[in-house]
Amino acid sequence: MHRLRLVLGLSTLALTTTAESLSSNSRQQAALSHLPPFGICHGITNDAASSICPVDGASVTNQSQATEYTTSDNSDKLASSPPPAVPQPDEPKKESKSSSPWSRGAICRRAGKDDFCAFTHSSFNNGEGISIITSPIYFVGMISQAPLSEPASAAGKKQPRARAAATEGPYKDVAFPGKGIGLMATEPIRAGRRIMARTPAVMVDDRAFRGLRRDDLALLLAQAILALPEPHVGRFLNLSSSHDAADASGSTSQSQMDLIYKIFTTNAFKTTVKVSLPDTSAQAPAGDGQEPKAEVKEIDFHSTFTEVSRLNHDCSPNLGYYFDTATLSHKVYAVKDILPGEELSVSYVDVLHPRETRQRLLQATWHFKCVCSRCGGPHAHENDDAHILAESDSRVKQINALRRELDNYNPTSSSSGASGNKVVVGSGTPAKALLMITLYELEGAQVRIYEAYYRAALEYNGVGDATNAMIYARLCLAKGLVARGPDRPFITSMKELIEDPVRHWSWRFRLGGANPLSDAAGKGQSEGKEEGK
Repeated sequence: MHRLRLVLGLSTLALTTTAESLSSNSRQQAALSHLPPFGICHGITNDAASSICPVDGASVTNQSQATEYTTSDNSDKLASSPPPAVPQPDEPKKESKSSSPWSRGAICRRAGKDDFCAFTHSSFNNGEGISIITSPIYFVGMISQAPLSEPASAAGKKQPRARAAATEGPYKDVAFPGKGIGLMATEPIRAGRRIMARTPAVMVDDRAFRGLRRDDLALLLAQAILALPEPHVGRFLNLSSSHDAADASGSTSQSQMDLIYKIFTTNAFKTTVKVSLPDTSAQAPAGDGQEPKAEVKEIDFHSTFTEVSRLNHDCSPNLGYYFDTATLSHKVYAVKDILPGEELSVSYVDVLHPRETRQRLLQATWHFKCVCSRCGGPHAHENDDAHILAESDSRVKQINALRRELDNYNPTSSSSGASGNKVVVGSGTPAKALLMITLYELEGAQVRIYEAYYRAALEYNGVGDATNAMIYARLCLAKGLVARGPDRPFITSMKELIEDPVRHWSWRFRLGGANPLSDAAGKGQSEGKEEGK
């Protein structure tokens, strides 16, 4: 368990941005101008940080200590203007009726043409707080979308209320041999029950994640995490790191930043959020006084959720999860019935990879060897169960082969019979879909079984069997909604099939009907690959 001694008093530092970053849109400039800057130096005294942080939390007073932007390759520093005067203790701060609940970090870093900063809303979601590392342009686009667009007093109302401790759910923290701290069920949990819904501690723009140097990203992460309310900071710092970091209590700030970086990279999940950006293809003519039109895009982020990240990996997990963009929350549901005393688990990788591939991915990214039942247990290298592991890999291979067959929606082949007429030989059949369901069940892949139900619904509808098609559509919805959420194309497709099987694009398509590839056919057939951490 890692803990840091934090100096929570924040010194006031100035943040300036390059004209190139913000001159494209006056509305975004105005929005950022309302953000109060904050500085988080927290006792940093090492040489690497002395140029950007004042000693002992003192205010920056000269140009050499002013906030600056640097490129990710540490070339051509762009010095900022000197910071404004810091208010003295006897100078009361003026209240602003339009003050923003967001604060911006004192230090920004550049990768390519983009500057990246840490933005924090400390009262978000009932005081849990949230920090976002992104460019100013993207930040303004994010806070124009719900729930980040909600005022500070209402921001938490649309969020699932975050609990302060893991023990308030149907689980408790337990140390598992070889895994560290995880969550154990404390009561019976039925499949389909929601286990938790949490908003992130920190979200990092994929461009920053991939483009910034490690030290630059670590610095921004330190600003982002340490600006959160103290309880949330504590829960983040108590997360495990796969890099065997030493206890950082009383350590230098450089190792503190390194620990925060390692915790983040170990526990981050891939998430997608909606960002409203200026539509450069539809800019209003210059000088007409109109704002450019905006378009909403889905942007990739890497996010850490302090409680969700407690969940350990299993190749046959009993929980599924998805990120709800409407509430910025990670929702976790049971995909199997769970007994008291069982460990709660998710899969960090695609459960339909063969064992060797799963092990390689887990070792490369999270630095551990999986010892779950599908991987042969903790003594897989010593026992005589190689034939069982080989059978599991054989089932995975057949599942992937069936997916290719069933996802071929061409109703006829180009071959000809003895009379020269085309032979109707659709690649998929209801029997093949049922075989796929059996294989998913044998592999314990309940977290993905909605994919097999989806294909079964299409295959039965494809031969004109509406009743069985609706049975499997219902099963697909029951499992898919808890594993992937309500906004997936395959969910919409199954609802349309249930409402009217005959009008659905798949009706009798295996019998040589209209080619479904000409319309909305097949949307969602490959939906549901497990999003790893």
